Amino acid sequence: MTTVQQVITLMEQLAPRSYAESWDNVGLMVGDRNVIVTGVLTTLDVTEEAISYAIEHDCNLIVSHHPLIFKGLKQLSCDTAQGRMINQLIQHNIAVYSAHTNLDIAPGGLNDMLAEQLGLIDVKGFIKTGEDALYKITTFVPENAADAVRMAMGNAGAGRIGNYEYCSFSAHGEGRFVGNDTSHPVIGEAGSMTVVPEVQINALVDGIHLQHVIEAMKDAHPYEEAAYEVLSLVEPKEATQYLGRIGRLPNALDLDTFREWVQEALPEANIRFAGIAPKEIQSIALCSGAGAEFIKDAARLHVDAYVTGDVKYHDAQLAKELGLLVVDAGHFGTESIVASGLRDYLLSKDISVPVKAFTEQNDFFFL
Repeated sequence: MTTVQQVITLMEQLAPRSYAESWDNVGLMVGDRNVIVTGVLTTLDVTEEAISYAIEHDCNLIVSHHPLIFKGLKQLSCDTAQGRMINQLIQHNIAVYSAHTNLDIAPGGLNDMLAEQLGLIDVKGFIKTGEDALYKITTFVPENAADAVRMAMGNAGAGRIGNYEYCSFSAHGEGRFVGNDTSHPVIGEAGSMTVVPEVQINALVDGIHLQHVIEAMKDAHPYEEAAYEVLSLVEPKEATQYLGRIGRLPNALDLDTFREWVQEALPEANIRFAGIAPKEIQSIALCSGAGAEFIKDAARLHVDAYVTGDVKYHDAQLAKELGLLVVDAGHFGTESIVASGLRDYLLSKDISVPVKAFTEQNDFFFL
C-alpha cells in the first residue's frame, strides 16, 4: 500500500522543497498525508475538470505544478471557484500536492523536460538560483550495532560521493553515561556509570536526504537516546541550482524550419516570434512559464534564440534592441508537458497505484 506521504517523498526526491523560491507556495495543499492512495492524477493546474476526472478515475491524490493555494486565504466559500474546488476535494477525500518553482529548478524537472521536448543536447543551467548545502552527520553506537546503523544511514541517502555509495568513516573509542531513575538503558543499569566500547560513525549527506538519514539512524540505533551531531560544511558544496536551461539543436536551422521544429515539439503552444532572427539558429536558452525577465541574460550569453512564455510588448521591444530572437510559446505551451512528465517519473518509481496524466486543459484561447 502507498500513502500520500510516500508519493510526496518521491516528489521531493525529484524536486526538494528547499529549491522553491521564497515567494512560492509548494507542498501539501489539501488532505491527509497518512491516507492510502488509490490513484494519482498529475496535472498542470488543479481545475474543476481535473477534480472531476480524478473522482471519475478513483484518484485520491492530485499532483500539480501550479499551486492550488498561492496567496493566503482569508475565507473559504463556495461562492468562489477556488472555494468550490477545495470543498469538493475535502468531500471526496482527495489530497493535493503542488511542486512549482522547485520543479522548475530541479534537475530532471520541468525545464529539463522542456529541453528534452525541444530536442536540445549539451544542456546546462541558465540562471543560477543557489547551491545545495552538504552536511556531515556523526553518531556514536556500540560496536555490535555499527554495521546496522551504517547500512540504515546509507539506505536513506548518506555517504554518496560521486560514483560511490555507503561511504563513511569510523573511529573507535569509549562512551560513558549514567541513566537517571526513569531511564531504561540498553546496556548497563540506571544510576550506575556505564562504559561502553563505541564506534563513531561519520558520513556526508545532502540537504535533500538529511532528515531521512537522521530518522533512519534513530530507528536503527539501539540506544534509548541516540547521540548525534550535524555539521553544515562550507566546502564542498553540492550541485548548483539553476532556473531555465541552455543547450543546442543537433543541427543549425533557418527561421522557417526552426518555427516548424518548435511547433512540432510543442503542439499545444500558440507560438509568436519577436526580436531579431539570425541566419541560422542552433544555440537555445529556455525558461518555462513566464521568463521574459531573463531576456537580457539570454542576450548576454549570445544564444541564437530564447524560448519562454508570457512575453509582453515592451519585452519584445527589448529583444529587438538587444538583437535577440525570442520565441513566446506561451505559459501553457511551455508547461503543458508537465502532466505527462510527472506521470512518467512516478511510474518509473514502481509505485503500486495507477498514475494518470490530465492533459485536457487547453480549453481557453487567446485572440
